[in-house]
Amino acid sequence: MTTEKVNAHPTKRFFVSMLTRDIELKDAILDLLDNCVDGIERQLHGTDNNEKPYKGFWAKITATKDKFEIWDNCGGIPTEIAINNAFRMGRDDPDRDSGIHTVGMYGIGMKRALFKMGKQSCVTSKPKGENKEFFVEISSDWLEMDNWELELHYPETEVLTEHGTRITIEQLHDNIAFQFDEDSSSFLDDLSKDISQFYALIIDKGFKVTLNGPAIEGAPLTLLTAITDVAAPIKPYLFKANIEDVEVRLAVGFRRKLASEKELDEEARQPRTSDEAGWTVICNDRVVLYCDKSQVTGWGRATVPRYHTQFISISGVLEFRSNKLLNLPLNTTKRGLDTSSSVYLTVFDYMTEGLKIFTDFTNKWKGREEETNDAFANTTSKKPREILELMDNSEFSSVRKIDSALRYAPKLPQPEDKNPLRRIVFTRRADDITTLAIELFEDPKTKPSEVGQRCFDLALQRLKEEEVDK
Repeated sequence: MTTEKVNAHPTKRFFVSMLTRDIELKDAILDLLDNCVDGIERQLHGTDNNEKPYKGFWAKITATKDKFEIWDNCGGIPTEIAINNAFRMGRDDPDRDSGIHTVGMYGIGMKRALFKMGKQSCVTSKPKGENKEFFVEISSDWLEMDNWELELHYPETEVLTEHGTRITIEQLHDNIAFQFDEDSSSFLDDLSKDISQFYALIIDKGFKVTLNGPAIEGAPLTLLTAITDVAAPIKPYLFKANIEDVEVRLAVGFRRKLASEKELDEEARQPRTSDEAGWTVICNDRVVLYCDKSQVTGWGRATVPRYHTQFISISGVLEFRSNKLLNLPLNTTKRGLDTSSSVYLTVFDYMTEGLKIFTDFTNKWKGREEETNDAFANTTSKKPREILELMDNSEFSSVRKIDSALRYAPKLPQPEDKNPLRRIVFTRRADDITTLAIELFEDPKTKPSEVGQRCFDLALQRLKEEEVDK
């Protein structure tokens, strides 16, 4: 029998097109930033127990219509890894980062980002512990070749001042150049906000990220907790466990005092403070969901109500940490949850249990929000991890379904049921409300709520006077 070989290699253009099609530009850039943090983790290797383990490490991002560059001092790419693994499409060394809290699992992030943004790129690295700097170029001509190999060069004059990596991408695709043009796109503002949110914990731990010069501040991740031990204190619901080699830490509570009726009216017209409400989910220090208010994190599930502006004071932080990356509830983009993960499904019940405590509290005090101000005055803002560390284990109760798991459910202040206040809500024609506003207040711009309240007070006063006359 005669045989001949059949060419089954993918064409580069097809492969590159498929590799970059399903990822947003933002996520491609965040993948590169993830690589920087993974480099730090490899250097710390379990020694990041102090409060600011990432202090002294930085990543500088430059994005213009002509060039994208990310430069870091996070340890660089070992030469052997560069030659054998870093530029391959996918990982064949799943145990490389065993025992390290990284998030690099698939080995495609850097390559996907390079191809996503431009036709010409250069990766320069100065590995820690090695004497030589190297660079690897990927040219537009390379995409046309059948050969998949690249060349690694050692320059005569080194350009990097610290151990780290600099990735430069030029000949940007037209749609990418447009998004990086500050004069015609809001993309860079959105990117800055995303970095602030998704790297909030990492920035808080000392990592410095700049975008076209200015440093980016991390988004706030704090909850209110009682300063002193008082009856029915305002404290968050807490849960901690180790599930399938994943350390789980959960805290949900109030990030601010309850919103007044006036604030809720303003929020309905122009949403602002809701941006910081909801669940933030973190995997190995990376935020994968920021202030989520969907059913994914329990809103509108079981007995928990759907998110409403009434709940703008409620916030939760759920943190997963493990050196077994595949056990983390991450999807392939690393910017979303794998909700089918057994770890996440186990924790979900405690997310909704905690959330329900604070939605119930908000509902019970509806219309009487200001009466809770004294309780909130006895609180201070703290990071969830700090709250968990300050709480004595004797205050926690064990969880029957999970070995060694502990939970704390606060007993929040309850309103008195004697003649409770009730909110009255109804609608009437605008012209009729204006007519009453002029009659009662001599001001046609009086708020409808004030007009309604005055009408109620007058009707009640008349009824009481009639009873007295009888």
